Amino acid sequence: MTIERFSAIVACIDRAALYPAEWPQAMREIVTALGGYHGGVVVSGAGSRRMTVCSPGADELRRSYNSRFWRIDPIAGALEHEPAGVITTCADLLGPEYLRRHRFFSDWMAPNSLGNGVLALIDSGSETSWLGIYPHGGGDLDLAHVRSTMGLLLPHLRHALTVQSRLGNAAAERDRAVAVLHAYRHGLVIVSGQGVVSYANPAARSILDSGDGLAIGRRGHLEASGTVAGLRPLIDAAIRETGRRAGGRTLVPRRSGTGAYALLVSPLDPEIDGRAEPRAEVAPSALVVIVDPDEPIPGGVDELRQLYGLTAAEARVAAAALRGAGLRSIADELAISVNTVRTHLQRAFEKTGTHRQAELVRVLATILSGTGQFEGSAGGVRTAISPPSS
Repeated sequence: MTIERFSAIVACIDRAALYPAEWPQAMREIVTALGGYHGGVVVSGAGSRRMTVCSPGADELRRSYNSRFWRIDPIAGALEHEPAGVITTCADLLGPEYLRRHRFFSDWMAPNSLGNGVLALIDSGSETSWLGIYPHGGGDLDLAHVRSTMGLLLPHLRHALTVQSRLGNAAAERDRAVAVLHAYRHGLVIVSGQGVVSYANPAARSILDSGDGLAIGRRGHLEASGTVAGLRPLIDAAIRETGRRAGGRTLVPRRSGTGAYALLVSPLDPEIDGRAEPRAEVAPSALVVIVDPDEPIPGGVDELRQLYGLTAAEARVAAAALRGAGLRSIADELAISVNTVRTHLQRAFEKTGTHRQAELVRVLATILSGTGQFEGSAGGVRTAISPPSS
């Protein structure tokens, strides 16, 4: 194999590490260069095995392996005990007679016209990965050529799979973080250079789309309607490129006349090794939290019963008290006597460790607000205690 051909294969492998859709092409180059019929990469770990990559035309072979045959694969079981870097054949690893008698050969390898393949263990540990190159049927590979070429390719394959794994883990962590932001019940907005909105969770989108006090301007900036002057300076101070970044709080009145939004603006500084240090290549950004005072307190009767073991009647009285209702109003609403309301409240005090109605309201509001920040996400139904009507 020429240096140019080898370099082209390595380039394909490196490209596949960043763009997984390129793996079939990389595998085609490897299989062709080694004189094989089909090839693939198998990853084993956490009680399962899966063929993550295969050469073009082997998709059905991969599907059948991943859905069924990985469970009876004796090659995988034997390779998992070998050191990383080992290069061997199926027959040498298991013995030719054992392999031919095994169901894995008769039910998967033979029907797919896979001969005595050459196997290279790419990595071992918590996850084991290996490359398999198979000749067609009863054909043979040039073992000397395949072994020497595989040995040269292994470091590049190991590096590519490591990069891909780390990128995949980073993407999964990002997706989980975004899912948390999406589920948060208050509005969250991230503004970057020049105050342009780079992210808004669904709660913020709903607020911004309504145009009732806050909106995204024509140039993508977060803007407050009317004559509110406090928001822009807070954002500028939080995303400044020189000097100490600082945030703050402000109120934004709404055109509808309902309660003003309460906003918290806070700088977002990336942490490096546990130390908050702004990186020169990353534009400063800030988080804007938007709280609607008219948003009901999350939770209700069921949540109070679950948390504190209140009876249904005690929970209904506690929920009414949390809305700001007095004893007479609670009694009228629930069609019970004031004395009964007092009895239920006293039992609620005992179960929640409180002594007065004001203390009960404070504790329940804090607990329900804290535990209910993500209630109702992913299509769930959110129960809520609405604030008292004015």
